[in-house]
Amino acid sequence: MKRIFNYFFSFVFLLVLGLYLFGYGYIFRGLKSTYFRFEKSAQVDDARFFYNDTIKKSVTPFVWPKSVNYNKKPLSLKLRKTLEEYKTHSFVVIHKDSLVFEEYWERWSVKNNKSNSFSMAKSIVSVIVGIAVDDGFLSGFDHTVKSVFPNMVFFENKKDVTIGDLLNMSAGLDWKENYFNPFNVTAESYLTKNLPGLILNLSFIKEPGLDYYYQSGSTQLASLMLERVLVDSLGIGFSDYATDVFWNKIGAEEDALWSLDNKNGVVKSFCCFHSNAKDFAKVGRLFLKRGVLNDTSVVLKDWYFDRVLSPNLVDFYSYGWWRGSSLGVSFYYMRGFLGQFVVVVPDYDLIIVRLGRKNLRNKKNPDLPTKPFEVYVSEVLSDYL
Repeated sequence: MKRIFNYFFSFVFLLVLGLYLFGYGYIFRGLKSTYFRFEKSAQVDDARFFYNDTIKKSVTPFVWPKSVNYNKKPLSLKLRKTLEEYKTHSFVVIHKDSLVFEEYWERWSVKNNKSNSFSMAKSIVSVIVGIAVDDGFLSGFDHTVKSVFPNMVFFENKKDVTIGDLLNMSAGLDWKENYFNPFNVTAESYLTKNLPGLILNLSFIKEPGLDYYYQSGSTQLASLMLERVLVDSLGIGFSDYATDVFWNKIGAEEDALWSLDNKNGVVKSFCCFHSNAKDFAKVGRLFLKRGVLNDTSVVLKDWYFDRVLSPNLVDFYSYGWWRGSSLGVSFYYMRGFLGQFVVVVPDYDLIIVRLGRKNLRNKKNPDLPTKPFEVYVSEVLSDYL
């Protein structure tokens, strides 16, 4: 028995040592938040496992008024079954700036009401970059990466990669997206304690602006660019700026959390913005109103929405926002891992928010909508056609 114990101890020691020597020590940081609680990947309540910056609520919060039809029409059986099958904890529908429906499932909820948006954060980063252009901190979506981080390894051609290329997933970065492989760079970026060190040592291996490849590292690099510019110009970081020009202005009712790579580190901008359904809906409201929330509040100028809505490299993605259609109606949406969605339907002045713990991936093309998502949208839209 003693010999067996010694063999086992030696195996574990060599395994741990090998992982650290080969640069995979970050995996142990993730054990507590995943495998030790019988999960295979990141979850919506992960904020408690990381340091976080607080994105403070608005000093003048916007409260969604209730529609005269508030919660009067029950969900269809098909919609309810799908919502519950995929462990939804929040489902909200807003029509013409009024709350039409809301329901919350306690058994799948997040205790502090701060649910991880995952890649919905990419849409938020895009908006914040747009605001920074309006404020003059960036020259535009053509602001080059090289002008901020000249020591990165760039693709050898005459065309410089820009922050717009990063947001549009066309930067040509050396990055392969994978959410379940613990040895993949995506997992490393989620768990590392030195995110700038990881991102800034990446290379660009293709000509920018030509091809779409979904890469979380591109969004992270965009926020690192903006943070460097903000620190040099104002002496403030990305989180403080996001609080002042974005979360405060859209009228958020609750503080949000943005997870950091370490204590006093940088925000994990490609993911990990934690909030609730009704405040997330206000990002959709900002998009729906093209940046003008009222006569005195212009959060983002019209050029940004013209850029996002214009024809692009692909018909399903544009500068941090997804595009789709259902029942012949076009819509735009924020999308995150495990089925986090904020859907904006301009033609019907409609916003749909779904947050939860499970989704069904589109195996043929992960960039296209999934079956549950199609149900969420089509079943709500059918009430307004």
